Amino acid sequence: MKKIEEIGECPNCDCSLYIYKTSNYKRFAKCEICGYSYPLPKSGVISNSAMFCPQKRVPILIVEKKDQKAYFWTDCPCFTCIKADKCEQINELIAEFEELKVYGY
Repeated sequence: MKKIEEIGECPNCDCSLYIYKTSNYKRFAKCEICGYSYPLPKSGVISNSAMFCPQKRVPILIVEKKDQKAYFWTDCPCFTCIKADKCEQINELIAEFEELKVYGY
């Protein structure tokens, strides 16, 4: 298992969350202190948005895949959240991406 980078604070203990990659290329976020963890997409470039999900208190990540619009991920894809259309953080990120014409927007 290989530690890749720090992505934010753990919602349980306020320590650092890190991205890890296993030998079979699965990725997940994990807190080294309390052990809180969740899966991340297996493929695509993951970037940190510097924003946090207001409901789950985990970092909002940007997942880029070739020839596709980027999408957002917390502990699951943000588009699966029932409040995704009304999420201020996601709408703010999309507006910024559209203005800058980045991430396929």
